[in-house]
Order: sequence, then structure tokens, then C-alpha cells
Amino acid sequence: MDCLELRIPPLPQLITAGHGVWTPGMRHFRRRFDVYDLIYVKQGALYMTEQDQPYTIGDGQLLLLEAGKDHWGHRDTETSTELYWVHFVHPQPAAARLGSDIPWSSPLPRGTDSDLAPSDQSMFLPKTATIEPGLLTPLLDEIVRLGSSLSLGNALRWQIAGAELFERLQRLVMAQLSSRSYYLSECAVQYLRDHLAQPFDSRHMESELHYHFDYISRCLRQYTGMSPLQYLHRLQVERARTLLATTDLSIQEIGEQVGQPNGNYFIRLFRKHLGCPPGQYRSQYQNRA
Repeated sequence: MDCLELRIPPLPQLITAGHGVWTPGMRHFRRRFDVYDLIYVKQGALYMTEQDQPYTIGDGQLLLLEAGKDHWGHRDTETSTELYWVHFVHPQPAAARLGSDIPWSSPLPRGTDSDLAPSDQSMFLPKTATIEPGLLTPLLDEIVRLGSSLSLGNALRWQIAGAELFERLQRLVMAQLSSRSYYLSECAVQYLRDHLAQPFDSRHMESELHYHFDYISRCLRQYTGMSPLQYLHRLQVERARTLLATTDLSIQEIGEQVGQPNGNYFIRLFRKHLGCPPGQYRSQYQNRA
């Protein structure tokens, strides 16, 4: 898999994002600007050329157009095409890397209290990739929603969502270069994160990940030791811990936000994982603070 390496820090910064449906006959205009343009086609097909290299972006496929390079549509869309785009900037040029050559586990220097600058680090994004819509569209929808009503109050969350997108893409690169079972385990984890506040639905999970639920469960258990429902409960409890420590929401409201609207069951679930009910946890945390 071809990747783009971007030096960090700083992280890339979002400029704009959008979602739309292109009707047959539409074509991307010719453009060259110092901005990265990430295009994800949920359904349909888009025909793009970058520096004389043609690409066909089909169902569930992504293309990352590089800053400073010409790109244009070389062919009209032929079917209704639903797509997302995210524009972002980064101060340093990208370097082309093969995913198989990236030393993912190489240790980096540990910072000390005498350091005045961070160590050299990198992030890696796929140049092209095929990614199930369920793994990307919830986050892309959030990015588009926040960007459409940007304010001082939500600008930080918007940029954080962009960083989550980059981290998710890098994790998918890592997963696709390893075994299918590990890749599916990562996909399952991401699905559960995206649907944390919704009732657990094994059939919907099957539909989104395109594998039988039993196989998804085996893969997730192989790498995490937990079933999908157990992993979801862990995510819900961890989210509840954060809300208990950082908000004044009631126990019932927190349960609803993390996908457990039955207050009694939420309290039992929390106690099972942490050994104390939510109210006691909040009191202990506040006393420590």
C-alpha cells in the first residue's frame, strides 16, 4: 500500500469539509493549490487525475490528493455518486512511503524535563484505500456538521475530529498490512466506538462489516479477549467515567449518553467493571481533585 508520510508535530489543520451527491455528467474542475484534498466515495464512481496519474474512486474508496500538484476530473460521472471531501494543510511536504517499509514498532526517544522540543515523529496516510463506509462515514459526518457551523466554541472539537480521522486512517493502514483477522478486529473496535451510544445490534454490525457476526466475534476475542458486547460495555463504562469526572450531568443522563438508558442496569454495569456505583466514583474523584 502506498502511503504519504507527514512529519509531526504539528498535526495537519482542517480547512473545510463537505458531503454531496454528484449527478451523472458532473466532472471535477482542474485545480492546483497548496492544500491536501481527501476524497472518499461512499457510493458511485469519481474519475480523477493527479499529475497525469489517473484514478477511479469507486464504492468505499479513498484518494488523497497532494498539495501543490495538479488534479482534475478526466471523465464525467456516469452514476449518482455520493462523496465526502476534507481539505487540510500541513507545513511540510509529504514523502511517499510503502506501507510495508514503515517500521511501526520502532521506539522513539522518550521526552525528559530537560527537552525543549519534541522528538521527530511521523504520521502515515494512505494514498488510496478501500474502506467500509461504516468505519468512516460517522466521523466524516461529524466533521462536516461541525465545519458547517464553526464557532470559537467548537473549533477545537472540529480539529480534534480531524486528528481522529488521520489516526483512524493510519490504523487502517496498519491493519490492512497485517492479517485479515487483525484487520477485522480493528474494524470491529472502530464500529463499536462509532455506535457506542446506540443499542447493540449484531445484524447491523454484520451488515456494516460484511462478515458473519460469529467470525467478527472470534477475531475480536482473539486480539482483545472480549466479545463485541463485552468490548462495547467497556467503552461505555470508560466514557461514563470521563463524563462523571468532567460534567455535572446526572447519573441517568450519563447512562443515556453512553447507550445505557436503563438507570438500574447502567449502575450495575458500572459497578461490575469498577467495583463501585457511578455516584460513589464521582465522589471519590472529586475528593481526590
